Amino acid sequence: MGRLRWGIIGCGDVARKRVAAAILQDPHSELMAACRRSPAALEQFCQDFGIADEKAFTDAAALIDDPDVDAVYIASPVREHLPQTLAAAAAGKHVLVEKPMARDGRECQAMLEACQRADVRLGVAYYRRFYPMVERLEQLIGSGQLGTVLGASAITATPLDMAPGEEGAWRMQSEAAGGGALMDVGSHRINVLTHLLGDVTEVKAICETVAASYDTEDAAVVVMRFQSGAVATVQCHFGSEDPDRLEIIGTKGRVIAEPLNGDRLVVELGGGRQSEHLPPAENLCAPLIADFVAAVRQGRPPRVDGQEGWAANEVMEAAYRSAGRSNHLG
Repeated sequence: MGRLRWGIIGCGDVARKRVAAAILQDPHSELMAACRRSPAALEQFCQDFGIADEKAFTDAAALIDDPDVDAVYIASPVREHLPQTLAAAAAGKHVLVEKPMARDGRECQAMLEACQRADVRLGVAYYRRFYPMVERLEQLIGSGQLGTVLGASAITATPLDMAPGEEGAWRMQSEAAGGGALMDVGSHRINVLTHLLGDVTEVKAICETVAASYDTEDAAVVVMRFQSGAVATVQCHFGSEDPDRLEIIGTKGRVIAEPLNGDRLVVELGGGRQSEHLPPAENLCAPLIADFVAAVRQGRPPRVDGQEGWAANEVMEAAYRSAGRSNHLG
């Protein structure tokens, strides 16, 4: 096949900072079309990334129906992920959707089933799965060098704190986002931990709105028990500076990534301590895009597929139930 022709739905910060450039630099991709509701912002985006005027859409349905588009990157508010994925699958388009995959497990299931019926690829943009640091963690655990994994902890936060009407403020609205800090920044860490440690069998959580004026949580702590017996915690916040730490503890040692988005992994084994240099790709989304394109070309699932995205949502949904916090459906 020729180059995969992409359309981006939702041209905000994520698309502008990483996704569009990752598509442009991929040798097997072409950035064909873009969709944004604001005509002025859409025009600027298309100028910046070389998209023709006739491929600039303010309506997602029109982009999805364009016969020159083979795959869509969905970076719209989370409430749009389900309907846009269903429409794309019906039109025979492959789908790479931003995290979290959807607002809850039922929406994830519907997306997965629609793409399976249409025989199109479905991927979720948990790009940290492609970090060399995460791949190294997988190797250390899988080889038994850490011994039996006893537990793990992750902490993350973002200064994100937007007033109504600001671009991206939908992240603070339960109906639009499905949740707050847990869905937005916690989801990445949950995905990493479930990939490294396996299936989750029990979830307990506290999710609170502490300092914010919006309705989603700005503070969440989630405790997960894995099928192996290991226990992990994820702590995440809106409205704070950006701590970013992941630690995994085993019977033979421990590993610390601080920050996880950085390039240094501290490995403590057998009484020794060493620091490994494992930088991520310059464009964090480039490996994600490259893998998805390879999946389409090879007829295989992407490394982070719809099933994996659904698993992260199931953990978050269980966390909200445990915390007694209503989701978007009440």
